[in-house]
Amino acid sequence: MSTEYFHITEHVIPSCHIREYPGSTVDQEAVLQLHVKQYTPKHQTEPIPADAMTIIATHGVSLYKELYEPLWDELLAQSTRHRFHIRSIWIADNTNMGVSGVLNEDKLSTDCSWMDHSRDLLLLINHFRDQMPRPLVGIGHSYGGCIITNLAYIHPRLFITLLLLDPVLQTSLFPMGFGTDATGHPNFSLWRQDVWPTRAAASQAHRALLRSWDPRCADRMIQYAFCDLPTPLYPNTHAAKDTTTNPTDTPVTLTTTKHQDVRAGRSRSHHACGPGNPDFLHPSVPEPLSAYYRLPTLRPSCLWVLAAKTYLRLDEMREGIRTCGSGVGGSGGVSQGRVKEVTLSGSGHLFPFQEVGRSAETCAAWLETEMERYRMAENEW
Repeated sequence: MSTEYFHITEHVIPSCHIREYPGSTVDQEAVLQLHVKQYTPKHQTEPIPADAMTIIATHGVSLYKELYEPLWDELLAQSTRHRFHIRSIWIADNTNMGVSGVLNEDKLSTDCSWMDHSRDLLLLINHFRDQMPRPLVGIGHSYGGCIITNLAYIHPRLFITLLLLDPVLQTSLFPMGFGTDATGHPNFSLWRQDVWPTRAAASQAHRALLRSWDPRCADRMIQYAFCDLPTPLYPNTHAAKDTTTNPTDTPVTLTTTKHQDVRAGRSRSHHACGPGNPDFLHPSVPEPLSAYYRLPTLRPSCLWVLAAKTYLRLDEMREGIRTCGSGVGGSGGVSQGRVKEVTLSGSGHLFPFQEVGRSAETCAAWLETEMERYRMAENEW
């Protein structure tokens, strides 16, 4: 487990001032907190090599940052064979998810922007700059792939390379699960059970969903997906009590509330926002689309690790890969060996939790090549 290979340090820092949408917080001057975990290898070479990388990672919607710990373990194990060093790995819960969401629950309102987390991460990196010398590497899964890509747009030289694990970068809206649509993420999240009389009952209710997961990831999901009542959303614990259970048992609810799950994961229309737009006060979430159209300008090199059985649009992502980095200010793209696609056969969107070793090996092979390129560039400079 991660504590065997890493020292884990927790941090809480303030998020970026002024959120993108006024509806993100109850009070627009509220200060949201960011809960961060820093993973430092226990057995680092001393002195730490000058080219030891700092990894900045981003998680998926309601996929807790701790779920990626087995991936960090495997990536560290692969680092020696692939000739690169890891200085540390940093990952933060989005302000409305995980531990950050618990810290901020009474301040959060009815909206959120994916771009807010990109800006929060830039502040995080600047705050801990003394612990994050170059080179920096970005890893993003699912909607975190869009977030880390947008961070690279904000600061083009920040990362030497990106690893995008089935990123939400496409032009089509997702099925919303309403009307005649097939059941989708919003419908499932809105109507799912979110209070259980005991932690054991909550665990039992979720075990079937985790059968295909690596046991290490499944155990972490059970550990971090639930928090004890009362919470601001459910201040009354008595309604959740089960008369058949031990009266000392504590009821639990989802750590990331299902309402914030829907707010972060929903896909709304991609039209422009402005005073003449009826959605002015509740603007669209354009991040996947705007990030997609900017892909030709992406400066860091980029590995796209796609799932053959993903629910995302592979055809659209592959068109994005074709243009990625090929435009003005870009890396040079596929033709220059700066962008590459690897599709994992038989895998679904959650492959970082289902095929941990395969995921780590794919990422490590790319990092070996990119670190060789980085060392040559540094020597030339």
